[in-house]
Amino acid sequence: MPLLKLTGFVLRTRSWGEADKLATFFTKEKGKLFGVVRGARKPQSHWGGALEPLTMLDLLFYEKSGRHTLTQCEIIRSFHSLRQPGPSGSASLYILELVENLTVDEDANPQLFNEMERALRALEEGVSPLPLVNSFRLKLLTLLGFWPWLDTCVSCGRKIKGMILTFNPKSGGLVCPDCKGSLQGNLTIGEKTLNRTLSLLNLPYSEIKEESEDQELNEILVAFLGAQLGMEVSKVKSYMEKLENGQPR
Repeated sequence: MPLLKLTGFVLRTRSWGEADKLATFFTKEKGKLFGVVRGARKPQSHWGGALEPLTMLDLLFYEKSGRHTLTQCEIIRSFHSLRQPGPSGSASLYILELVENLTVDEDANPQLFNEMERALRALEEGVSPLPLVNSFRLKLLTLLGFWPWLDTCVSCGRKIKGMILTFNPKSGGLVCPDCKGSLQGNLTIGEKTLNRTLSLLNLPYSEIKEESEDQELNEILVAFLGAQLGMEVSKVKSYMEKLENGQPR
């Protein structure tokens, strides 16, 4: 039976059979991967806290008939502080949800793995959650090939300039004044927000500071993910929307 040595994050786990768990991992070498963890639900299980979401692990699987069974693991980093209630914890869980929902099984993307690790480390270090999540979403969309159309009209191709622009989530980008009348669901996006988009795409997470445009950018990204990728509103994302308005948990 082939053995696989991988490095990965635990995205989530669920019950499997009478005593086992089925864990979803995002690995550097093979992308999203499902693994059966034998005996993980037994009272005396030796797996301990290794299967908590957010944990980064060295993993050893054996593979048989396309099914992966976890045999060993070693914790690299637990990101324990991000499991505490609060904005950073909610942001980290949203990052896990994005990766789980928007990646396909066993499609390696080491760049995305590295972005995920850098984003979680920055959250642990106290970087503001809302702009960090905006930055991660933009980098995720770029790596997955879903970058929105932001320099010319997505409908007619005309160059677009102005202080106030129109973004159509379903069409996937900016639309000019002549084309926007034939489209539904248009959103307004300011030129400063557009510039903020390019800034967050290129800034290291450690250098990110919250700016007023981050709230408008979050609304644009939420709508874009829903229209283009079917990303449903979740409890975590709902909390992120409350966070931008300063509402308590």
